[in-house]
Amino acid sequence: MNTVDYLRSKGVQPSQQRIRIWEALASTKAHPSADAVHRVLSPEIPTLSRTTVYSTLDLFVGLGMAQRLEITGSEVRYDADTSSHAHFRCHACGEVSDLFDLKVPAVSDLGDGSQVERVQLFVTGLCPACAKQA
Repeated sequence: MNTVDYLRSKGVQPSQQRIRIWEALASTKAHPSADAVHRVLSPEIPTLSRTTVYSTLDLFVGLGMAQRLEITGSEVRYDADTSSHAHFRCHACGEVSDLFDLKVPAVSDLGDGSQVERVQLFVTGLCPACAKQA
């Protein structure tokens, strides 16, 4: 399925900007921030605003097309892979990678009346390249 048809199937009106934002997100395993997506696309689409990138990524998250990864209080990344999986973040270089072999617990309530909306599992440390330099 091409990008336009995919976006339409999810109820998204496929503007040039939305098409390119989706393609930029779906074509990488780098888990980019909204600013990183903007930096990649702004040479190609000079009129693209950061606000448009943020709102489009939030639209994709709201429709279940992407995950919003809240790694730290101030660092937000996005992942087009919405399957249940953990993430590793290198605290030296900031790289975020997928961990498919680590089981993310499926929790729907905490037994005290709380309703769990989502579970994210992050592992931090040094990636192989940074560990070699340490």
